[in-house]
Amino acid sequence: MRNKILEKSKTNKQLIGIRLYQEENDFWLGYIEDFNEEIIQLRYFDQFGNEDGIVIEQQSNIDSIDFESEYEKTYEYLVNKKNYLVDIVPIVTFKDSENWRYEYLKEVKNRNELISVQFNDEVIIYGYVIELDGDSLILDTVDQLGQTEGKTVYKIEDITAFKIADKHCKQRQELYTWRVKPVANNS
Repeated sequence: MRNKILEKSKTNKQLIGIRLYQEENDFWLGYIEDFNEEIIQLRYFDQFGNEDGIVIEQQSNIDSIDFESEYEKTYEYLVNKKNYLVDIVPIVTFKDSENWRYEYLKEVKNRNELISVQFNDEVIIYGYVIELDGDSLILDTVDQLGQTEGKTVYKIEDITAFKIADKHCKQRQELYTWRVKPVANNS
């Protein structure tokens, strides 16, 4: 059964996830270039859909193979859209005021752009600014697979930093758009 999955990945360049025994954090996402009963050769991709190298691994070290899950489908989409994540086009103007948080949030809201917001030097939330007043904001939060997690109200004064148009933001925004408008994006 395992060889059927490996063959399908090789033939169709279908992304699969490889997990190794006793390596909780080692997970490779890619497609099989070739394999035999002893080893596999996998072309793998990073979290932004860029090729990150080739791994050659003994089949006996493989604990499990993930395939056709939402995770693999999502990253297959990213592999096909990776050039989008490289371009950092948006530019914001420097906000030299006491209300810099509000000013940046207002500009991002008007552009309907996904941002990451850091609160109290720790927690980082990704999302779209939905509403904004002088004291608080509502973010429509988005997870790493581009799925909405719901709307949450935050105090503006708790914000310590923003990231705009970095790879993580662009990746989530692209996946969110893909999920919201699947018919238009799959044509």
